[in-house]
Amino acid sequence: MVKRMASSSDTPPAALPAGKKQRTTTSQEQQPEEKRPAQMDAVAAPPSAPVALQPAIRLTSAEEKLFAFLLDVAAQDAANGAVLRVAGGWVRDKLLGRDSDDVDIVLDRMTGSAFADLVNSFETAQGRAPHAVGVIKANPEQSKHLETATMQLGDQMGWVDFVNLRAETYASEDHRIPQVEIGTPRQDAERRDFTVNSLFYNLATREVEDFTGCGLDDLRSGRLRTPLEPRVTFLDDPLRVLRAVRFASRFDFALDAELRAAAQLEEVRVALVRKVSRERVGKELVGMLTGSAAHPERALRLLHELRLCGSVFLPSALLEELKMPVCRPDGQVDEEDDGVWDRGYAYASEMYQYLASSASSGTLDVNSLPSEAQHDLQVRILAAFLLPFRGFYVRDKRRRSVATFVIQDALKLPNRDAKDVANVVLDNVGALQAAIVSSLDAFDRVQMGLLLRSIGSQWELCRDVALVQELVDCGASGEAEEAREAVSQRYNTFVEQVQDAGLLDVWDLKPLLNVRCPSYLQSLCLRCG
Repeated sequence: MVKRMASSSDTPPAALPAGKKQRTTTSQEQQPEEKRPAQMDAVAAPPSAPVALQPAIRLTSAEEKLFAFLLDVAAQDAANGAVLRVAGGWVRDKLLGRDSDDVDIVLDRMTGSAFADLVNSFETAQGRAPHAVGVIKANPEQSKHLETATMQLGDQMGWVDFVNLRAETYASEDHRIPQVEIGTPRQDAERRDFTVNSLFYNLATREVEDFTGCGLDDLRSGRLRTPLEPRVTFLDDPLRVLRAVRFASRFDFALDAELRAAAQLEEVRVALVRKVSRERVGKELVGMLTGSAAHPERALRLLHELRLCGSVFLPSALLEELKMPVCRPDGQVDEEDDGVWDRGYAYASEMYQYLASSASSGTLDVNSLPSEAQHDLQVRILAAFLLPFRGFYVRDKRRRSVATFVIQDALKLPNRDAKDVANVVLDNVGALQAAIVSSLDAFDRVQMGLLLRSIGSQWELCRDVALVQELVDCGASGEAEEAREAVSQRYNTFVEQVQDAGLLDVWDLKPLLNVRCPSYLQSLCLRCG
């Protein structure tokens, strides 16, 4: 059952899914009438296409078992009268017909830690062992406003998070660190990032609750907007601007016009750099590139359109804090230039289209790729996007490449990613391009073998980035198509030459002579000399 929670002053609800009747709220659920935020009436950008929603949420057997258990736990504290709801992404995904194991339980009369203690008391009373409880403390400075208790309940459902509904108040407009207390469902829904993530599933009534009055409509129409005014929502937690990009690219949702405008505000970009940890930024980016239903090209296009590339990949505030200027290959300090992101996006977009066209289905299904293939995809996309910075470096003690700085410092990704993008791919793109051109006249098997051996097993990643750069640099004029065809043919010929020369896996060949001379041979050479 789907239930739209709204005050009497709201506009009439849109039609519900077939077979479902509109129900009024109970006295316990109704909230005082409040003025609906003006932002909710703003005209959004046209959605890409209507989205078919499930008429009702269907639980798996594991979910049925989990929710029945949680209701039994709550019944042991009936005097408290806590109402258990699933919040956010699980509800959204279920309505979209997708499976989800991301279960977040919100409580209206106790904290998550208190309910976790109640779970363990119930287990002990039943003669069962208690569960380990992890507590993630609130950190308002990093926009983590709520304490969350997490525990594993059964092998099939994984980890379940428990947190209280929240209400927030601010001392002033300039002071954006809130005072947080237990709130009502509507207060909590309005403080969530987007209306499509503000839906609840009531465990007791088995109904979907829409306290903003817009979540179901927006989910159905494929529109992403915020429950409150978007500037306020983004300043509450600036990471939400990146979550907007991830969700919009993942579901192919249209961004609301006011959301787009707020995402480009200078104060939002500054808050993203100064208030959000780089680890959280990197995690969101990885979700855009290789996460569930990821669409890297759409994500990078939105980052580019919203002018967020600098804040994500090369934040000037971080460089200033670390006193690390960006220098060109000639040693001159580089001035900020938005054109570099134009070129980076062009290369990354071409890379995505190239990989999609190479797939048998003609589309790139990231979910179906094994983990190593997802890693290679991420390396290809990042290397293509950072191509304009090839040869650039940050002036620190180690004189690291800009690509290395971006991946290690700005995104806090693993060192392997930095090595593969910067050392394996970008450092060898120029040499490989030159070798491919020279091989048209005469293929030097020895020199090509040495080059491929130095690049290693990921030479195909380097080849793809080299190809993409040349394709984009052909331009977009009428004559560009012939030039692109010539480039593609040159690279196809090169691959055939490598195969015919038996150079595949050349990096795995053991040397015929170990140049490290054993000690007994060294002494023999000395006596003979």
